[in-house]
Amino acid sequence: MIRIALVGCGTMGETHAHAYTSLEDAKVVAVCDIRSHHAEALASLLGCEAFTSYEEMNKKADYDVLDICLPTYLHSRYAIDAMKSGKHVFCEKPIALTLEDANRMVETAEENKVTFSVGHVLRFFPQYQTAADQIKAGRIGTPALLRTTRNQAFPGWSWENWYQDLEKSGGPEVDLAIHDYDWLLCNFGPVKRVYAKNLGPKHPEQMHTLAILRFASGAMAHVEASWALPKGIEFRTTFELVGTDGQLCYDSTRDCPLKTQLGSDEEVSLFYDNPLSEEMNPYRAELAAFLHAVEHKTEPVVTAAEAIAALHIALAAKESARSGKVVRL
Repeated sequence: MIRIALVGCGTMGETHAHAYTSLEDAKVVAVCDIRSHHAEALASLLGCEAFTSYEEMNKKADYDVLDICLPTYLHSRYAIDAMKSGKHVFCEKPIALTLEDANRMVETAEENKVTFSVGHVLRFFPQYQTAADQIKAGRIGTPALLRTTRNQAFPGWSWENWYQDLEKSGGPEVDLAIHDYDWLLCNFGPVKRVYAKNLGPKHPEQMHTLAILRFASGAMAHVEASWALPKGIEFRTTFELVGTDGQLCYDSTRDCPLKTQLGSDEEVSLFYDNPLSEEMNPYRAELAAFLHAVEHKTEPVVTAAEAIAALHIALAAKESARSGKVVRL
């Protein structure tokens, strides 16, 4: 039985907590959040102890893995501290805000011989897994033109509105588009150059990024990620993958198995429900894969080096948008 401590009981902490409840060989023994009501709510769900101080949890709880679901600017601090204590670490994406912090995290994991992975969960979504399998099987021939979108309203519900602070979130390039950067790198190989435009700090609640990636293979990708949609508009992801022999397409707003919309005079609520078995839950799958790597001392499905590669693309997109120039990698 692998014992887990979870720090950060917000949206992603809740998502991870629910996933852990269906994993037989894992047990969350402690949760931590400076907001006591969030910690206590998850502790009640999981049947474990709640803490409002990471330091106190680290002293009192006996655990093997630290699951970090904190805002991005806190990732490296807690990951490095846990690794130095001999704990394995699963960290939500992105790995960090800077390549320097990311490299320090990897170095610390290697020095302390612990398993470290980052939550690039897109690889575990059935739609994206199926597309990757079709590409590898040569179904559409040689990939040439790739397009992804990941668009939503600004996430104004975040703790202390940290998404709006680019020094804490990195903006949609680092927090949002990085999902697609990781998936594209994993399936289409390294990127040679990046050119991007964005709506940045001058539009704090309408951040938007467009990036063009040229791969070493010659393929080209157009990656769009937005926090600029009107409040209440549904979150949408798409991909169009064009090869020499065919095309693969996906649109979350058209292909979701079950969509429920509730309305009143004050607000509209939209819910997506997946009627597939719990084993198909991508968050459960990514955590199960990580715990398998911990138990069997094997390389994680998502390596820290791959997480750094995705961050490198995201930062290159930010630099290109700032300078107006192509960034070569």
